[in-house]
Amino acid sequence: MQKMIVLAALLLSGLFVNAQGHIGKWKKVAHISSYGGTTFDSHAALLAQRPCAAKISYEINANGTYRLNAASSGCDERYRKIQEKLYAESVWTIAGNKITIGNKKTPSIGQSYIFSIKGNTMTWTGTDGQGVITWQKL
Repeated sequence: MQKMIVLAALLLSGLFVNAQGHIGKWKKVAHISSYGGTTFDSHAALLAQRPCAAKISYEINANGTYRLNAASSGCDERYRKIQEKLYAESVWTIAGNKITIGNKKTPSIGQSYIFSIKGNTMTWTGTDGQGVITWQKL
C-alpha cells in the first residue's frame, strides 16, 4: 500500500519520467548546424524571413505519425500547404534514446537523432551531422 501511495505522489508531482514524454505538440526553438567551419541557427534564419514560422507546431502522435501543423501560424496559404505536405506521411520510431523520422513506406529509413527531454524542452542531436534541434512543448 505504501508503495502505491509513493508512486501516486511521484506521478502527481511530475517527478516520474513519462516513457512517452516525446508525445505531444512541440515548437521548434533552434536548429544549430555547422557548415564549412561556421556554426549557425537555421531556424533563426527561417524566422528572419518568415516570422510566422514561430507559430508552427510539430505533432509527435501516439499513433506513430509526425506532422507539421501550420494552420494557426498566419503563414500564407501556399507556404502552409507546401510545409504540411512535406510532413503528410512522416512517421517516427524509437529505439532506446534514438528517434528516427521516416515516412510510412520506409519508417526505419530517415533522419535519426539522439533525444533527451528535460522539463518542457526536448533536444535532438543528429546522428549524421544534422545538427542539434531544440523543441519546447506546447
